[in-house]
Amino acid sequence: MDLIRRSQGGDEEAFAALFHKYKNLVYKTAYLMLGDANEAEDVLQEVFIQVYKSLHTFQPTKGAFTTWLHRITVNRCLNRRRKRLPPFLSLDESSPSSLASRSPSSESRTVEEEVVRQAVSRLSEKQRAVVILRYYRELAYSEVAYILDIPLGTVKSRLNLALRTLRKELERETGNALAKPLSTNKRLDYEVPRSE
Repeated sequence: MDLIRRSQGGDEEAFAALFHKYKNLVYKTAYLMLGDANEAEDVLQEVFIQVYKSLHTFQPTKGAFTTWLHRITVNRCLNRRRKRLPPFLSLDESSPSSLASRSPSSESRTVEEEVVRQAVSRLSEKQRAVVILRYYRELAYSEVAYILDIPLGTVKSRLNLALRTLRKELERETGNALAKPLSTNKRLDYEVPRSE
C-alpha cells in the first residue's frame, strides 16, 4: 500500500517498483485473454500507462489494488478482441525447440495443456473471461464480479456454463481423458510464453 500511496504522490521510483511488482500479473492475464505474446506485451504497456494516468482514482476502500488492475487489464483485452477478426485465436505458443527438450511425460502434459488451451480459446468471450479470472488468476467470485462489472450470480452461471462446455469439448476431443479432472476445484495453471 505504501508503494501505491507514494506513486499517487508522484514518486517515480515508487511507480517503477509498482510496475515491476505487478507486471507479470498483467502480462499473464493479457496473454491468457488474447493468446498472443506480442499483444500481451502491448496490453502490459497500455495498462500501466492507464494506471499512471488514473492511479489517483484508485480507492482501497472499494477493493484490492490487484482487483482494480485486473479490471483495467481485462477491459483492455476485451476491447482489443472486439476490434479484431477472427474472434477466437489459437493459444498455441509452444515452439518445437521447447518441446524437443522435454521428457515424454512432459510432452504428454504439453499435449493435454494444449487441448485445454484450445478448448478455452473456443469459449465465448464472456465465458472465457470468467474462466481465466477464476481458474488461471485464482480470484474470488466477488473479485471476478467486480472486474467484469456483473452480478455474482452471473459469474457463477457463466462459469458453470463454461465448465460444462469445456467438459463436452474435452470429451469430444480426448474421449473423456481430460474432461474428468476438469471441475470447479481444479486450478488451470499453464506456463505463459513471454515474447522476446
